[in-house]
Amino acid sequence: MSKDRIALVRIETDEVLHPNGPLYIGGALKKAGYDVRLFNIFKGDMAKTVERVIETRPLFVGFSTLSGAQTKYSYEMSKALKERDGNIKIVWGGVHPTMLPEECLREDCIDIVCMGEGEELAVDLADSLSQGRGLEGMAGIGYKKGDALSVSPRRPFIEDLDAFEPDWSLLDDFEKCVTLLPDGRREIGFIASRGCPYNCSFCYNLKFNARRWRRHSIEFVVDRIGYLRKRHDIRAVQFHDDNFFVDMARAMEILERLKKIDVVATSCLIRLEAINEDVLKRLKGLGVRRIFVGWESGTDRVLKLINKGLTRETILEKFAILSKFRDISVTAASIIGFPTETWDEICQTIDFGVRLSEMVPDIVVTFQTFIPYPGSDLYHLAMQNGFSPPKDMSGYDRFDTFAGRMDPTWLPWADENTKTIFYRIDKYGKLLTHSKGSNIVRTLGKDLLYKMSKARLKKKFFAFPWEIAVLYYFNRYYNPKCPV
Repeated sequence: MSKDRIALVRIETDEVLHPNGPLYIGGALKKAGYDVRLFNIFKGDMAKTVERVIETRPLFVGFSTLSGAQTKYSYEMSKALKERDGNIKIVWGGVHPTMLPEECLREDCIDIVCMGEGEELAVDLADSLSQGRGLEGMAGIGYKKGDALSVSPRRPFIEDLDAFEPDWSLLDDFEKCVTLLPDGRREIGFIASRGCPYNCSFCYNLKFNARRWRRHSIEFVVDRIGYLRKRHDIRAVQFHDDNFFVDMARAMEILERLKKIDVVATSCLIRLEAINEDVLKRLKGLGVRRIFVGWESGTDRVLKLINKGLTRETILEKFAILSKFRDISVTAASIIGFPTETWDEICQTIDFGVRLSEMVPDIVVTFQTFIPYPGSDLYHLAMQNGFSPPKDMSGYDRFDTFAGRMDPTWLPWADENTKTIFYRIDKYGKLLTHSKGSNIVRTLGKDLLYKMSKARLKKKFFAFPWEIAVLYYFNRYYNPKCPV
């Protein structure tokens, strides 16, 4: 006989749903005998989902929450649930409550927070609530104890990741998680490892994963993706690992074995230090279509500030190698607006990004606005330089570099127009790709936008951004799942 029912909620703002975390938590709860209902929704679905959740009469409602717009939406839905049923128990897990447990618990609509990995913790919490036991002594949680807050130490990391797996059967609509590629392949996101051993001072990983990297076994990864290949005709995978290539031999064997079952990796993150001609030759032979690299800044001072372990010279050397492999597309990520960064240094980063686009035609250059993520070293530096965190969870929607809402108040020279300028710089960077299109019209269009964007970035002229409007409508046309 099934135990109590548990509702899990993840609210996305993107055009495709990637519920990997809730699928792992739901799988663990389901294995423990609980009746799990997963609500994997877009922000526009919140109102009707509130009623659906209430109807399930859950033991608790668990929200998976990242710092950003998702925080605000999770807060709004939690508040709506409490207004409908004051007795419903709301639990938050994920990166945001792990970094800021007390702040989350101060909200009237949040009863419990779970910190760190949630597979074992969610089952222990469900057992305690189901059996009416208290929460005292349970590691990894925070809760309200009268007028006080009680936050316990975090649990040890899970050593055997293969003990848990995502349960895809929990999805009511699997197709919401699928992207149809131009060649007809069906693509989905997958996580093969957790954490990253590097020390980038802007990253939440320093605290959330304590610079530890843990992995699923090769057999686990190939078997689970093989299941998706047979069951849902998935033939392309985006690896959402923080760093897929920490163990190069393991990564290559995974890609080789996936190729044997006609599955290609469309995107995976790799450190620039790991790139050489032999690695790229193997990736090309294995059908890898795109790699994601972070170069972060075009100035050595900022690269040192953020502990990137790179120099301008090293970045140029690696991109010279990448320029020889035109079959592999590159997403080249940088960040502008770091604490203590000057406008002149940002201009150097912009010029450096343009230079990289001249070396690699099939490139997407991003100039994302720095976000002071709680738990990162630069979060504290930003606060020392004038940044004030949101007063409550509803204010975290401005932690959104893609929508241009982040106001860099930690930069003494910034004004009310700076966030808009930063937003436009990023959009023009995305137009720097100038590889051959699938037809003559697209090739000519890409070339025109490339030349216009390159000129704007070089001259630092961002007024009347008609090209960004073209990009917006182009993306919506080719991404029909994108929510209104």
